[in-house]
Amino acid sequence: MQDGATSHTANPVKAFLIQTFGEDRIVSRHCRYPWPPRSPDLTPADFWLWGYLKSRVYLSGPSSLSELKDAIHREVSFIHPDMLHSAVAGFVTRLECLLPCGGGHMEHILV
Repeated sequence: MQDGATSHTANPVKAFLIQTFGEDRIVSRHCRYPWPPRSPDLTPADFWLWGYLKSRVYLSGPSSLSELKDAIHREVSFIHPDMLHSAVAGFVTRLECLLPCGGGHMEHILV
């Protein structure tokens, strides 16, 4: 998301996603499974993986797209399974925090 824009809401994007993945697998506004705009990032990729990879990949200061891709591939291959298990455990903890508030906002809970 950039500039406060919601994700996957343009009709051509939704049409492409539905054609590629099927309507039952799309979570977006005005779809079978609605997702509120500006929803908090809850998935392990959102709250852990992208930040971790960025911190590792840019240590080498890639100067071309090819170097950037190589650095991303290298760092992904170095992720230890224990790190992934820990990230998923953190995701489960965040989901469990949503139960008492009925899936609503949970800014008051630090996990």
